[in-house]
Amino acid sequence: MLIDNCIKFHNPKDKERLFQRTSLGSQSKVLTEWKHLLETSTKEQDIHAFLELHPELLPGLYDLHNGPLHGIIVSKFPFGADYVSDFAFVTRHSMATQFTFVEIEDPAKPIFNKDGSFSQKFNQARQQIADWKLWVSKNSQVLVDMFSPMFKTYNAWDDYKDFKFYLVYGRRNEVMQDKKQKERWSSILVNNENGISIMSYDRLQIEEDVKDRLIVCSYQDQAFYAKSEVI
Repeated sequence: MLIDNCIKFHNPKDKERLFQRTSLGSQSKVLTEWKHLLETSTKEQDIHAFLELHPELLPGLYDLHNGPLHGIIVSKFPFGADYVSDFAFVTRHSMATQFTFVEIEDPAKPIFNKDGSFSQKFNQARQQIADWKLWVSKNSQVLVDMFSPMFKTYNAWDDYKDFKFYLVYGRRNEVMQDKKQKERWSSILVNNENGISIMSYDRLQIEEDVKDRLIVCSYQDQAFYAKSEVI
């Protein structure tokens, strides 16, 4: 696998181990483990750790057909004074570069109240994504500068820049329990626009375009460090 020079390593052995990785392994096994985790886990940390091991499940990887730039997925990407995206990556094609941010929530959190209205926790999650979008609209150049190490071997400065936000929240079975809830959830999906998409965990799958292992990194001192624990 190709490893761009913008990827740093805390331990030289990590780079050797990364070079030895060639494939994703069994997709069916990953999906079986994923479904089991969703049914049994009540901790967001467990979900996040699994997605670090299998980032090929993340949404938006191939919104632009070339996929994540340099194969990099950033875990816990910090931006602004108070914001941290669970996952962030840059996708591209010949004329555009897209910055994607993914927020995940505890899959056991309720989408709805007993009366069928959206829960406070769900509305808080939606507001958080809206806050991210507002910050990005005001600080897009700051964000591009943060990702600038990725562009040393790929000239993205003249590309059209776009920004996409995904919120992964709740399970489909809750939506399907009640006609009113199904209709309200459908209205959310219909209104997925302006760069914000909301989906349940049941929507996460492995796309056919994913062939090589993606490289999960942390962001430190404007550099991308491969995470030892998921190599």
